[in-house]
Amino acid sequence: MDANKKLTRLLERDSNCQAIGTISAVQRRKDRNHLERRQQQRAISNEMIKVALLYGKKGFSRGATVFTLNDRILAKTPYAKFIDLLRGLRVVCLDGPPDPKILTAYWHEATKRRGHKVKAYH
Repeated sequence: MDANKKLTRLLERDSNCQAIGTISAVQRRKDRNHLERRQQQRAISNEMIKVALLYGKKGFSRGATVFTLNDRILAKTPYAKFIDLLRGLRVVCLDGPPDPKILTAYWHEATKRRGHKVKAYH
């Protein structure tokens, strides 16, 4: 079973999932399907966005709410085995949960590169 299917099944069992409510994309005048296109280009599923909204570190930037997933946060969640898949995901919202209105989602490269450092033993 691939990682996205496992992630979907884990989300279905997560009792915190109801706190999200209904996810909707912000419809901009010039670019109506921005979020969907970016998700497809960047291989970001709706399930990944839900995990970021539930457990991501909340921040604010230019009037928007930003949720970022990193190793430290994911290690304390049921999604710890998906650290390599979810590390660095950022979701930008106008309104946070419940019923978030999402502007875009992307991979924050500096966080993505900051994986586990394997210590070399001599």
